[in-house]
Formats: sequence, C-alpha cells, structure tokens
Amino acid sequence: MYQHQHSAAPLPNLQLPRTLTRPPFAEVQREAILAVEPNLGQVPFEYIRKGLHARGEELMASVKAATVPPQLPRSRLPATFDIAPTRGTPPTHILAVQSSPSSKHPVSDSVFLIPSHHIVLAANCAHIPRIPVSRTQMRSNGMLVVPVVPLIVPHAEAFAPLHSFLVAHRLDRLMSALLPVPPSMLSGARAGSSRGPFAHISAPQVATFLAASAAGDKMSALMALTRTVSAIWRNACALGIFDRDLWAALDFSWEVILGAMNMVATGGV
Repeated sequence: MYQHQHSAAPLPNLQLPRTLTRPPFAEVQREAILAVEPNLGQVPFEYIRKGLHARGEELMASVKAATVPPQLPRSRLPATFDIAPTRGTPPTHILAVQSSPSSKHPVSDSVFLIPSHHIVLAANCAHIPRIPVSRTQMRSNGMLVVPVVPLIVPHAEAFAPLHSFLVAHRLDRLMSALLPVPPSMLSGARAGSSRGPFAHISAPQVATFLAASAAGDKMSALMALTRTVSAIWRNACALGIFDRDLWAALDFSWEVILGAMNMVATGGV
C-alpha cells in the first residue's frame, strides 16, 4: 500500500475523520444474481465480477448510448423510457436516483436518471433493494422499452461516478472525479494489484500539488473535495459495495486531500 508520510497534525477548526471507516463486509445475494442470470448459479461471485469487468467498455457504451434526460422532476417521471437498440447488451433499467432526506437536505423534487444493467448492480451491491427483473420488450418501431426504478442513496448527485466505476471498472476515470490532478500523476495506479493500486504513487507528492494548485480560497476548495469523496463513500456504504480498488481510491484520495489541507493550514504551501 502507499505510505502515509505527511503530517497527521489535526486540522484547525475542521471536524474531519482521519480515515474513512468501512462497514462490516457483506457479500451480494445469490438470489439476486439468479433472478437476472439463472445460468450463474454455481459461478463464484468474484469470477462473475471479473467477467463483468472484461465487458466493462461494452456495457459502458450501451449506458452512454441510452438517451434519457439527465434529470427530471419526480412528478414528470414516466414508468418507462424508449431507447434505441445498440450493439451489445442494452440497459435493463433506468435508475431514478434520489437523495435520502435529511435535516440538512429535505426531499428533492428532482431525480437523476442513470441507465443501468441489473446484473452489474446485483453482482456488486450487497445492500441494494430488490429490483424487479426486466425482460427485453420491443415496440413495433424497434425501440426497446426500459422500465424506470427508484433508487434512494445518501447523495444522488454523487452516484454517477460510482455507477460508472461499477460498470467499466476504470480506476483512472474514478480518480478524475475524486482528485483534480493531472492524470500523469496517477498513471502508476494499477487496478487489481495485490499490493494495492496506489503502492507506487507518492501521496505526499500528490498532496503538495493539490495544495499548490487549489484556486482562490484554498481551504474552501479542498473542503469541497472532501465533500465529493465523502458523498461517494456514503453511497458505497449504503449500497454495500466492497470493491477493493474502489476503497483504495477513496482512502488514497481522502489521505491526499487531508494532507493538502494540513499543508495549507500550516503554511507549507
């Protein structure tokens, strides 16, 4: 794993945990996978996920090809969307993603629409509510009828990058959503590495760049990054996603951002 080399001094006036806690591990439900793909009954879960990773770009292409509005008011949400058939496996559902209400964030009238594949969710999310199985239906004009299903997560606005990672398993794309640094600084990350994907990347070096490049009020800019990482972390916890590379990315990003904040707070940049 990467080395935590920078100062662990407490940040002044900021209530941020030093690390992101992980919920107790839970495996996905075999019944949920069987409902979608009955022929996977005897296949180990990890093998199923690796098979999906190998198809990640194909599945991501079909997600991007499904034309739906990015957001809609709940009052205007249809029961289905018609999407054009494409090469590969079309999405099985359109997720209507909404933030769970809280005292700080009351119920929003707007939902985010994310085309998705049932098997990806079933194979990666241990705590996702049961999703009705969808069988492909085609209209006389050739359009596919895809049902809309609700999904409540802690932070709906942060669901898209998490979902994209589950589909394509592209660590570089996830990191671009977490840390605004040049991709070359993270090019040494290796998904699936036994030592951890960031074993050969210097967290202090990335933190130094982040602190120096933060525009305007540096501390406010860095605090905004903690909110993004925290939102994706909370969504992953709520859905029961225990992908090792995902958690390594969240841990590394959190450590880097807090390191940058320490540098700013102590006048190190």
